[in-house]
Amino acid sequence: MDGVKARITIVGSYAVGMTISCARFPTEGETVPGRNFHMLHGGKGSNQAIAVARLGGAADFGTAVGVDTFGDQAVAMLKDEGIGIDFVMRKPGHSTGVGLVMVSDRGSNEIVIDLGANDALSLADIDAMQDTIAASDLLLVQLECNLDAVMRAIDLAAESHVPVILNPAPYRDLPAATLAKATYLTPNETEAAALLGLPQDSVLDGSELAARLFERFGTTVVVTLGEKGAHVRSADLDEAVPTYPARCIDSTGSGDTFSGALAVALGEGRDLIAAVSFANMAASMSVEVEGVVEGIPHRAGVEARLAQVSRSIK
Repeated sequence: MDGVKARITIVGSYAVGMTISCARFPTEGETVPGRNFHMLHGGKGSNQAIAVARLGGAADFGTAVGVDTFGDQAVAMLKDEGIGIDFVMRKPGHSTGVGLVMVSDRGSNEIVIDLGANDALSLADIDAMQDTIAASDLLLVQLECNLDAVMRAIDLAAESHVPVILNPAPYRDLPAATLAKATYLTPNETEAAALLGLPQDSVLDGSELAARLFERFGTTVVVTLGEKGAHVRSADLDEAVPTYPARCIDSTGSGDTFSGALAVALGEGRDLIAAVSFANMAASMSVEVEGVVEGIPHRAGVEARLAQVSRSIK
């Protein structure tokens, strides 16, 4: 885009992830010793906004946090990442979202989430973003905050003819009319099955899931398939897009990296297959580093890895 960054507006969640390891989970009323406590920035919206900024987009983030220390830290982090914070709404009386994670020595986990201020993101908050959404190259949304706010954002984008990526994660029911307004629908296999009302152990492959979603909602579908890449289905495309080799250390957050990368690539005007390939590379690089935010790559690294792959093919 000749040095002009794609303008991406993200509406979604911010939450603090607090993790502690333990030999075993406590029973009711019991206290057990823990270790390796750490606290990290998280939330699907925040992760995707960081991915947009690191991968070359101009990111504006609409979210809600509390008037508390965690909220202060969120604003500081987003600002440090170069993300527009004009629409990071502070909500008195609401705590910043948190996720409490216990990880046992057997590798299993138990998680309690309080979305807190994310549920207080209001229609008025989204309406305040109307001009920013209208001026965007693309709107990116997920389902980890107030669904009414998400739907309003999609409506505003549609009214201004701004393309929308709807990443239906975590899965929650949305009206079919809202799903149909999304320009791009990007579920993983589990979310795709849920959107179709299928059991989670459905044996349909990515191609069939994408085909059925396209038939039902009439929007371009990109089903993400982890190490198998992604399958794209639209009026003109029915194509598997392979990912790139990676040494997987931590796959948490790879989907958010994919979403942010896809938004940037599409916002820059790349064709859909090229955009998905770029997103696959970014996601594959993210799994090579432990930690979600820590694993989100920067644009220069992704471009260098793509160039390396291109040279090896030649």
